[in-house]
Amino acid sequence: MNFDEKNRLGQTVLVTGGAGFVGSHLVDRLATEGKKLYVLDNLSSGRRDNISGQNVNLVQGDIRNARLVDTLVKKSDIVFHLAEYIPETSSYGSGHVIKYSVENPLLDFDVSCRGSLTILDKCRRYDKEIVFTSSAAVYGENKNAPMNEDSPTAPSSPYGASKLCAETYMVLYSKLYNMPVTVLRFCNIYGPRQRKYLMYDILLRLMENPKKLKILGTGMGQRDFIYVDDAINAMLLAVRSQKSNGVVFNVGTGTSVSIREAVGVILRVIGIQPEISFTQASWKGDVKKLGANVDRIRKLGFQPKYSLENGLKETIDWFKTQVCPSHSLGANLE
Repeated sequence: MNFDEKNRLGQTVLVTGGAGFVGSHLVDRLATEGKKLYVLDNLSSGRRDNISGQNVNLVQGDIRNARLVDTLVKKSDIVFHLAEYIPETSSYGSGHVIKYSVENPLLDFDVSCRGSLTILDKCRRYDKEIVFTSSAAVYGENKNAPMNEDSPTAPSSPYGASKLCAETYMVLYSKLYNMPVTVLRFCNIYGPRQRKYLMYDILLRLMENPKKLKILGTGMGQRDFIYVDDAINAMLLAVRSQKSNGVVFNVGTGTSVSIREAVGVILRVIGIQPEISFTQASWKGDVKKLGANVDRIRKLGFQPKYSLENGLKETIDWFKTQVCPSHSLGANLE
């Protein structure tokens, strides 16, 4: 290793998918710590304007490009692997990685599993630590939610299956080659720069029509929404708190709310009361209840700082200033 236990992250960090929503927040945090960063992103959904800083080097490329990955991993002390299959959003319209994976399961597998194995094997070659961001989607539809890290995994979508496939290789490599590996199963992350999923889609619809709001599904689905800054805190805490040896952590707030409740908080923050209707149907692979037991990460000292309302205030303020600066979005934000 090129770093010691007192400085687990070393000085040079590679972040795959680092121009995306979560990745760019991680890059910002590490840049403030004085790290030199390489960001590998194909910009299919990541954005150049998410990346800034003198010590941040954006490399546009694909995680399946073994030669490119080899070069970047060799230069780095640790790898945070966040890249996954997210097509160009504008070509799909509003949507979700679950929907994308159901429509293109082979491509989802190729990027999320084969691409992850490419990153992992280069880390093995150069003896580098890897941190892999997985998803609570690996649990699938489970009546015993919230699930702990040892609960059965039965993905309901190709996205969940490819994440579980990559996880399996991560843990296997850790045991087989004595590699330092950390796996993080994230619940639903939200916050500034997220230009897809529930929060963003609802804000877009309210911008277009603040009097009527149509929402996919029944509104009864359960989700654990964690603000992006809290998610980054949990990620860095997990890496720095112990010697990594294939440990898996659920990351969330530990509290699930219904889609109806989340929408209610959004409307309360904005200060409007539109007529709400639900389609009563969703896309294939959508899980009705998704939450996780987070006792393992809590034992390391993790405690979310943001309530759903406070996190949404930050998200809505970003949306108002960055997405619709010339539009009104509710009485309280005019």
